[in-house]
Amino acid sequence: MAEVIYLDQNHWVTMARARVAPEKIQGAEERRAAEELWELAAKKAVRLPLSSAHLVETAHAGTKERRHDLARAMLEAYDGWHMLSPLVVRLHEFAGAFSGRKLTAEHVFTNAPQSPFSNYPLEIDSPDAAAPTGTATLGMTDVVWRATWASLLLEESLPQDEQEAINTVVAGWADAASQLAQGLREHPAERDMRLVAAAYMLNDLKMELAQAGQLAGHHSPAETLTFLQPEKVVEFFSRLPFTGRVLEVLQARLRNASDVWVNNDLNDLYFLACAAGYADHVVAEKKTGTFLQSADKALGAPRASVHLNLRSLVGALKSSTAGI
Repeated sequence: MAEVIYLDQNHWVTMARARVAPEKIQGAEERRAAEELWELAAKKAVRLPLSSAHLVETAHAGTKERRHDLARAMLEAYDGWHMLSPLVVRLHEFAGAFSGRKLTAEHVFTNAPQSPFSNYPLEIDSPDAAAPTGTATLGMTDVVWRATWASLLLEESLPQDEQEAINTVVAGWADAASQLAQGLREHPAERDMRLVAAAYMLNDLKMELAQAGQLAGHHSPAETLTFLQPEKVVEFFSRLPFTGRVLEVLQARLRNASDVWVNNDLNDLYFLACAAGYADHVVAEKKTGTFLQSADKALGAPRASVHLNLRSLVGALKSSTAGI
């Protein structure tokens, strides 16, 4: 099976430059790595899924020409594959923890229509929930979906309802994280920072946990919270591939009193942590990527190899037993 590689937006920029302006790529090794990754994508030796984060960030990628160059590069390389919204992944991680239905990489990375969006109705119980539709026998629904996605990626803005939902989540998250960090700075003390981070997440995710409990067959939020056992919340979150990585990065950042939280941190944390929990490789931006590398060591359950540049990724692919 082709290895799944999730690229942060800045590395998609490098991929686009390798197509239209290779002289703008800093470093001959990084340029060669981008060219080699293009060759692997053309041979379908790797999968390069896109996500709604790419959609958001491409819509704000400077001039119209730059946006179109970036979007065309993505559309040429992605071959119809997407990563589920981290909100969908987290909900089903919770439901799976309550019920035993395990979320897998085949669920998280799919070419099912509408899969990048937060209202995607994932059904883990269905054996065909994440089954690939393939590329040689696309049905009409798949063709229409791909055309719609291409149109969205080439547009200058998102659908209004999706943009409003994203703005609400981003603003609320960044503000809450900033307030927590400020409170910790103003009241220094010896604390179990993982427990602080887990308690913050538990309070933030009560409604989502209740919804996950319903999916798992629980009858009430109280039943779900009883099952969760708040005193073991760190252990509960740490067992989950995506949510555990969010916990590790959050607690690590809260230890640094001078760290500043901005809106872009939400995309970086959620999408890269989600990919790191289920992909084979993630090529991240430097700050979040470094935190995720540390998270793997703390959790002791690595999934993706986390890289900070394309040359590291291509080097790993060359040396892997897959024989790419």
